[in-house]
Amino acid sequence: MTAMDYGQGEAVLSRAAGMVADAKVDLDLVSQRLAADVESMRAQWGGQGALAFAALGAAWNDKQRRIVAALDGFEANLRTTEKDNLATDDAQRGAMASLQSALGSLPGA
Repeated sequence: MTAMDYGQGEAVLSRAAGMVADAKVDLDLVSQRLAADVESMRAQWGGQGALAFAALGAAWNDKQRRIVAALDGFEANLRTTEKDNLATDDAQRGAMASLQSALGSLPGA
């Protein structure tokens, strides 16, 4: 097993969390433009079509908020996992150093 078979590269999860954050920004910008376009079109439309169009816009906004909330959670989980992995790695390094020290103090070592 090589070093690349197990573990994570340095800051891989932080970079992934950054990509998720960028995706959220992009999604928010698209949603804002779409909401402005929908409002502009809705102002020029009347009747049942306008009501249906407004309902579609509201449904879009609801789904978009859910997606952004999921991305928020995913980003936070990536960052938390990386912190946990680093803490575990540091703890294991300490345990291995203690074991190595104990082995070095054995008689005849």
